[in-house]
Amino acid sequence: MTSAREASYAAHAAARESHGAAREAARAAGHAVAVVHMADHELGASAYAIRAVRASSLEKERGGAGHLERQWQRGRLPSEIRELVLDDQRLRDKKCWRLFL
Repeated sequence: MTSAREASYAAHAAARESHGAAREAARAAGHAVAVVHMADHELGASAYAIRAVRASSLEKERGGAGHLERQWQRGRLPSEIRELVLDDQRLRDKKCWRLFL
């Protein structure tokens, strides 16, 4: 737990010193490490990854790039938890910057 906390702090510190896609990618990494033990926090890293992809895209392509990232992520969900995650995305979409619907 201590190592995870230190890694999370380092990633979030990098996010504070970064901009655009690099900031969102650092936040995704920091969130993933920080909440690995919390099943109900699984959407944060996914949402930050979508934000990173959007931020790295041309403005006119951001919506499509975010959609492709979301579909890529969903394609990798294990069948045992797929519906659980998709249901959680529907329930908490507003909290996650409306990136899942």
